[in-house]
Amino acid sequence: MSQKIARLLKLDEGQVELVHIAAHLHDIGKIGVRDNVLLKTEKLNDYEWNEIKQHPVIGHKILHNVKAFSEVANIVLHHHERFDGKGYPSGLKGEEIPLGARIIAVADSIDAMMSNRVYRKGLSSQACFEEIKRNVNLMYDPAIASVVLENWDVIVLK
Repeated sequence: MSQKIARLLKLDEGQVELVHIAAHLHDIGKIGVRDNVLLKTEKLNDYEWNEIKQHPVIGHKILHNVKAFSEVANIVLHHHERFDGKGYPSGLKGEEIPLGARIIAVADSIDAMMSNRVYRKGLSSQACFEEIKRNVNLMYDPAIASVVLENWDVIVLK
């Protein structure tokens, strides 16, 4: 999805590839989160939620030492930032957030919402579409979200 979005945004092929690689690696930091937290079926307590929120930082630490992955590491670090500045780990907002991270934020949200989890059934395509629409300018970059919503059937395989 991230790669499709990047192409629809008419990014050059180097940027498309950067987003593609970062999308594959965006949750690599979860290897540093305890399994009993990652796999928990009940609501997370504050301590557990804070542990989960460290996965972008852990992912950045893993990737930034590899010179070829320095840009990828920066995208991974910021993929849970929100357009309104209420995300994590840095509270970046708007265009302070790397473009690749803003793209992955939308694609990752779609994947998360539409996937079945042990604690809930995935949302329908229409319900997910409405949720993305509701969160434009809050969670998601309006330019990216608009492209996603306008090309929903191309991006979201049914």
